Amino acid sequence: MLVCGVDIGTTNLKVSIIDETGVSRWTRAVPTPRVSSASLAGVDPIDLLATVEKLVIEGWLAVGNGLALSAIATTGVGEDGVCVDETFTPLDHAIPWHDKRAALEAEEIRRSAAATTRAGIEMEETRTGAKWLWLRRHQPALFSQRTQWIALTDFPSVVWTGRAFISETLASRTGCYDVGKREWNDELLEYCGAPELPEVLRAGTIVGSMKSRSLIDVGAVNQNTLIVAGGHDHPIAAAVIQRVNPMARIDSIGTANVIYGESATFGLDRFDKYLAFMVPVQAKIGTACLGVFEFSSAAQSLKARGFDIRSTLDLPKMPGNPGFFEPSAAMPDDAGPRAVLEMAGITARRMFDHMRFAGVTDADIYATGGWSRSRSLLELRASIFGRPVHVLSEQEPAVVGAALLAAEGVGETVDFTRGVTTQTIEPDPNWVPFYEDKYQAFFNA
Repeated sequence: MLVCGVDIGTTNLKVSIIDETGVSRWTRAVPTPRVSSASLAGVDPIDLLATVEKLVIEGWLAVGNGLALSAIATTGVGEDGVCVDETFTPLDHAIPWHDKRAALEAEEIRRSAAATTRAGIEMEETRTGAKWLWLRRHQPALFSQRTQWIALTDFPSVVWTGRAFISETLASRTGCYDVGKREWNDELLEYCGAPELPEVLRAGTIVGSMKSRSLIDVGAVNQNTLIVAGGHDHPIAAAVIQRVNPMARIDSIGTANVIYGESATFGLDRFDKYLAFMVPVQAKIGTACLGVFEFSSAAQSLKARGFDIRSTLDLPKMPGNPGFFEPSAAMPDDAGPRAVLEMAGITARRMFDHMRFAGVTDADIYATGGWSRSRSLLELRASIFGRPVHVLSEQEPAVVGAALLAAEGVGETVDFTRGVTTQTIEPDPNWVPFYEDKYQAFFNA
């Protein structure tokens, strides 16, 4: 058996082919195809689909040995999407989630009577709901015909099967989905001017069978190849780690730092400035907690002053002495790489604390993401957290997680744990007391 996972990221597009043991036989990443225009639109879904299919074919030719892929699932960005017509032809480019054009609309929605904590996340300019309202006001022609919304991450699967749907973890990133009831909030949809929405499918649900002639004609797939629903990349990556430790909390480290955990008890009775709440993968009972911290601007500031943060990450030991910067504005203008990484680590610890307030068990922390390859950074994180940090040998959990969902969609139970190892990074005992004393004093913990 061979199955395929596709990860449609903001920066990179990845495809991985795994076998029945859960081991990746082939993985490759390329830049996510983007367009430049006056409207700052981010992705042409047709170009995206062509790039995905090219990668799938390349991977299959490398390791397929004539055996067609049994199933494919996609994961990726949470908020991006596009209006399509009845033939699933995109009517525009997808606006990237980080585009701030809908800031005024987001503020208006937050102040409205439709706003509710049941959505799990406050309406911001990054949310799909705010983008819908902006499109209604600035590109009304998109809504003048029978159109529906397709999430960018789901777009290849929709085209491949001819079945419109939205993965449930993506629905919960729109800001218009009731995370507790697992259904759309009609009042928010109306206020945001949402287009027609397709059915919601849980991760792991079979969407349909493959209909792409370009993939079938090559032999990479056949008409029995199943397409399986995936969803938002962060919870799908976390679900891979939770196959090793079901209680794991996840620290995904890169220029965007994402913290993830799951609670069985949180009642969605409030917003949290550190966290968003969403549907867990495969809609388990409870609520997923997601903390996102962008410190790319700080990294860019370092670069402008001649510091390459990657060279610091490559060192076996983080240079310098401990410092404590909270909030980030407390950092001096001439702060070096260690100070920026410390600031991010302190924010991550605060997110983990707020997860505990929301009912997430104080369990082991597992690091993932591109920067988790840095032993010096993990030691710094462990020292700030005051506890060990674990890291899996599998460094692409999102795309592998999509492939594992594909495998389960065809009825295969893959023992992923046989193919991975876990490394534990201990804190520096000389640093721990400093960070602990400062943290307790600042936050009155």
